[in-house]
Amino acid sequence: MKNNKTYPLGALVMIDKIEKNFGFFNIIFKEIGGKMKDFLPLIKFHVNNKLTHSVSVNQMLNTYPEEMLKKLGAKNNTSSRKLYRVVERTGKYYPILFDRFQYFIKKNKLADKKQFIDFSSSYFEGKKAELGEFGFTRDHRRDKKQITFGISTGMNDIPTALTIQKGNVQDKKHMEIMLKIIPKVIPKESLLMYDAGANTKKNKKKIRKLGYHYLTRKAKKVKKYKKLESYLKEKINEKQVEYFEINDRHYSCVKKTEEKEILYIMFCPELYESEIKAKERRLEKNIEKGNKILKRRKKEKYPTEKGWVELIPHLQKTLFSIENPYINGIEGLFILESSVDEEPEKMLRLYKDRDKAEKFVRNLKEGIELRPIRHWSKWAIIGMIFLCFLANFLICLSLFLSESSTMKNAKLLKKFLINLTLTVVYPKDRFRFCILSNVSPQILEIFGDFVWKYQDNSLNLRW
Repeated sequence: MKNNKTYPLGALVMIDKIEKNFGFFNIIFKEIGGKMKDFLPLIKFHVNNKLTHSVSVNQMLNTYPEEMLKKLGAKNNTSSRKLYRVVERTGKYYPILFDRFQYFIKKNKLADKKQFIDFSSSYFEGKKAELGEFGFTRDHRRDKKQITFGISTGMNDIPTALTIQKGNVQDKKHMEIMLKIIPKVIPKESLLMYDAGANTKKNKKKIRKLGYHYLTRKAKKVKKYKKLESYLKEKINEKQVEYFEINDRHYSCVKKTEEKEILYIMFCPELYESEIKAKERRLEKNIEKGNKILKRRKKEKYPTEKGWVELIPHLQKTLFSIENPYINGIEGLFILESSVDEEPEKMLRLYKDRDKAEKFVRNLKEGIELRPIRHWSKWAIIGMIFLCFLANFLICLSLFLSESSTMKNAKLLKKFLINLTLTVVYPKDRFRFCILSNVSPQILEIFGDFVWKYQDNSLNLRW
């Protein structure tokens, strides 16, 4: 007699509902599996894993029972080796798969005209990854090789683009690659919003040439900022400045046109205070560090052909208190650049909405648990990132269809998906039956009555 089995059902319900409404997986992965007949069910198995416990590939078969695999349509002879081949095959056919993904977005009119672009990185465990390079790390792991990726997501939270590059590719270079991808799906006259790291004259010129508008932040260069700060002060004296408030913060702004570009020069006193406090804390930490060095200073000696060279520490005393070298005089000031001439308050609110892209990346790395990447081959790395991207996309699309605004955090949502369970009971000398458990209000908010499809209605006939 078989033992009773319980497994998380939430992710499987999400996959089934999207597949029923759109035929999503069939559109994206059609005829990609080759001779592998259960390629599509195993793709769903990988996405299901990322939406639940997110274990490593070689632990998937130990984590989920065969009843779940059968529910997804997979065969009993599935092995870890086969699961790895599915990931690598996905990476090899990534250009085709992503073209189909963008076709799906365009066909279903899911591409918003306001797009937020962001770039991030994820590190590797191990040193033999083909795409791994040392570079600027957002994960604060300088000891690990990494890979960089970029995403574009709309105001409606639906992602439209994904780029994958080596770990040492800078944002401004990565932006050039992103601009080759988004025209396939984003309509003309769309507004692209991105951070200062990707802000170059070449990229802005390319965006306008493609028929799009841009909104970005000007890189903080002290000389240029002080010049524009003087312009803001002149306009304040002339009383030609706009004042407004957003989220209990007060802003003064003036617009200036330079080379067919609108500059929104803004000053915020609350931002000024927070930046000054942060720089004062930085100075205090460095003073503490300096005091520790001073306490344990030692004379270092190095041998030479003529004798020993003795390095004596020298203390440079000051008559007055140390000035904070980190304060540069442009605190509280920031400047937005755009090809659109609009009200400053509206433009600032749009730029603040750029956190939609940051939240998508955070959900990808923490909720879907993209990091750390344990694959080494080029195709497996690309395949796994794309599968994680699709898992996050399913969450975004499900929330978009349900018009639910209560759960935007993937990490929190996964808890409800895992709590929704299906128990397969094998009674002695009787037919098996299933029990659906933990149907929470949050699950009903996302899936509606679709979740009751998994309830075993035969139980009412038995007792």
